[in-house]
Amino acid sequence: DNHRELQLYQQGTYAPDKFFRWMASPAIDRHGNIGIGYSFGGSPNFAGQRFAARMWNDPKGQLTLHETVLVEGEGAQNVMRWQDYTQTAIDPSDDCTIWYVGDYLKKEAQFYSSRVGAFRLPGCK
Repeated sequence: DNHRELQLYQQGTYAPDKFFRWMASPAIDRHGNIGIGYSFGGSPNFAGQRFAARMWNDPKGQLTLHETVLVEGEGAQNVMRWQDYTQTAIDPSDDCTIWYVGDYLKKEAQFYSSRVGAFRLPGCK
């Protein structure tokens, strides 16, 4: 029988302050470090994109590498649907670089823009 029982290894909620974080997307590098990109917002902040991370040996369920801003939103959404087209992925060329793409609105824009960022966690070369 090749069936194995799946078990939850870790989970957690990242809410370090009163602002909102949603549409999280994680990626894991070759060392087991985890990077998570997500949408961020809440008054007085317009919706933008951020990411946080944890090292493989950090306490389970915690993002111990502090939040980093990829892009600050500059305007409020009105009628269009957006913020649900985000992606975090590991680069297959090195299994270390974590890529993240997310949406935001520029000041007085009618349509959203996308921002792409890349980062590596400490010790992954």
